Amino acid sequence: MTLLKQTHSAEQADDDEIDLSEVFNVLREGWQQIAIIAVCVLLLGTTYAFLAAPVYRADAIIQVDDDSGTGSINDKLGDLASLFQNKATADAEIELIRSRMVVGETVSGLHLDVRAKPHYFPLIGAVIARRASGADDAGPVKPVLGLASYAWGGERISVSQFEVPTVLHEKTFKLHALDAERYELTDPDGSVVLRARVGEAASGAVAEGPVRLTVASLVARPGTRFDLKRHSTQQTVEELQKKLDIAEKTKQSGIIGVKLDGEDAQRITATINMIASLYVQRNVDRKSAQAQQMLTFLGDQLPKLRADLDQSEARYNAFRAKTGAIDLDAQGKLLLQAVVDTKSRLTELQQQRAELVQRYTTSHPAVAAIDARIAELDHQQVQYESQVSGLPQTQQEALRLMRDVKVNTDLYMKLLDSTQQLRVLKAGQLGNVRTVDFAIVPEKPVRPKKLIVIPLAAALGLLLGCVIALGRRMLNRGLESPAEIEHAVEVPVYAIISHSDKQLTLEQSVRRNPSKPGVLAAAFPDDVAVEGLRSLRTALQFGVLKPENNIVMITGPRPGVGKSFVSVNLATVLASTGKRILLIDADMRRGDVHSYFSINSKPGFAEVLTGREPAEVIHRQVLPNLDVLMAGTTPDRPSELLLRERFTTVLKSLAATYDMVIVDSPPVLAVTDPVLIGKAAGATLMVVRHGRHSAAELRETTRHLASAGVAVDGVLLTDVPQRGAAYGAYSDYRKKGD
Repeated sequence: MTLLKQTHSAEQADDDEIDLSEVFNVLREGWQQIAIIAVCVLLLGTTYAFLAAPVYRADAIIQVDDDSGTGSINDKLGDLASLFQNKATADAEIELIRSRMVVGETVSGLHLDVRAKPHYFPLIGAVIARRASGADDAGPVKPVLGLASYAWGGERISVSQFEVPTVLHEKTFKLHALDAERYELTDPDGSVVLRARVGEAASGAVAEGPVRLTVASLVARPGTRFDLKRHSTQQTVEELQKKLDIAEKTKQSGIIGVKLDGEDAQRITATINMIASLYVQRNVDRKSAQAQQMLTFLGDQLPKLRADLDQSEARYNAFRAKTGAIDLDAQGKLLLQAVVDTKSRLTELQQQRAELVQRYTTSHPAVAAIDARIAELDHQQVQYESQVSGLPQTQQEALRLMRDVKVNTDLYMKLLDSTQQLRVLKAGQLGNVRTVDFAIVPEKPVRPKKLIVIPLAAALGLLLGCVIALGRRMLNRGLESPAEIEHAVEVPVYAIISHSDKQLTLEQSVRRNPSKPGVLAAAFPDDVAVEGLRSLRTALQFGVLKPENNIVMITGPRPGVGKSFVSVNLATVLASTGKRILLIDADMRRGDVHSYFSINSKPGFAEVLTGREPAEVIHRQVLPNLDVLMAGTTPDRPSELLLRERFTTVLKSLAATYDMVIVDSPPVLAVTDPVLIGKAAGATLMVVRHGRHSAAELRETTRHLASAGVAVDGVLLTDVPQRGAAYGAYSDYRKKGD
């Protein structure tokens, strides 16, 4: 036992490594489950590809320029046009396209908050309708199976107004076509709300409030039903904003793409085009509003400047009439021109500043730059005024009056010219954005793509099946290595019995021909699984396993571990050495030993326990040196038969007659029979199937036997993969003849 504990850690580390061949074995064992999952996913994918509503995509392209208007206008207007030239960024324009100003007006203009559609037969009705619908002007098709209330293709409806109380938003109203021109509307409870004609504004009432409806057009058979639903305008706007895919085509290109996906190709095309048109128009409106704002400002200034001009001229004329004409010398003329230019420029800058502060704060760089120029001109003006004060008094007065006339004249003419330029700018204002490509009605859907969905579904199905198979194996993974088993129950593993493909072939052969024996050790004595049983035979014959008597019980934790296979083939390999062996099928409930020898299971062990002589029911020489006692007729309470004294007497008598008695008992955790049989056996061997048992299950099995005084002497590990386990790496040794 010490040696087992010393080697456990090393073997456990080897078992923790991922073995690709073991993964392959898991997938091979679960191929049916994988195939079922793959087929199911493939069917789901195919169903989606053919039944899902096609989704179309409409797209438009918008160009954003840095400068507005045309080049010729800008060249002529110069600085005045630059007041309206704001450098546009793609991110800012994208947000404007997605704004409620644009999207909200689109929702209202196209009535996107009203959803009206034909009522189709569940699941397949919409598919049939899509396939049956022809051209847009085609009429509705005939109903299928006489179901006239459903739409089957060709039905159309256009609703230009549908107003309901807010509490009824998202509720489905039903519209029934009465004939080509008349219809009836019912509320969600089925009560008639109104009857009206196509094209007229109709109104009705429900308990929650008034209902107004205008059906612009209707194409349907009499009796066809349509579903009407009024959505919240705000929610519709928000949903459309989320659905819009807006992005700059290339970084800093100014080319913006606008996309929208939807099931109604006409509807999404109209939506995209209206968004593009509204965005461009709002851009032009914004530019025009700026020009109009400045025109209004200049219009307010012109009358004041005209009055100032008239007053200055009157004062100058009065001065001349009083003093006569005064001629300025050359220095005076130059000084007058400098004063006039400075005053004119100062007034222009003050007007520009007044316009800018209506659009920007006083801390804006443009306003700050003008303030700096104004301060500079103010300083120059002070200097010129000091020079004027050095002239004679008469010339000073004449110079001031002439200055006022000239300054006011220049300002008035410039302002008048600016007003005319602004009118030209406003009339020729095109904005700095334009629609390069409007959306066109898409002919082919963007999804589902059948050639992609179906192969992808098949691949995902296979992948999902493999993942589930491997996941189940990992979650339900039992003990696999001898070290794990020995560590769990502290009992040595005496035999490792590999998985045998020949056993599967033999079982299929027996099913086809029940009269043919199916013992692997007899049919294929060189099979690797039989070699594992020979190692157990060695342990029994040479004292490694020291039974108290010649009775060996073979049992297991639960059904399906291979205990009958082990019992039959162990008995066969023992008999092949010339010893007389008796095999007893003590599983009187579900005994299966008889199937290996193609012998009737009745009479058998049950009849012996009820009084019949063993010699009468034992099958002699089923194989050389091997006799078999079948299970017999299933009794009402098999455990009670094992409690009788006859059981012990018969078993001892048979043990005295044979060199060894192999008893195939029921599973330990299923019934109490193994506990009773084990008391009479000299050795108890527990069959454990590779990867099928937890440590707790094996410990519970040994504890259950130990509670009755039956100790497990050894473990037989069955169904071990021939590849992928360290202890199965030499399974081909015998085939190589070395």
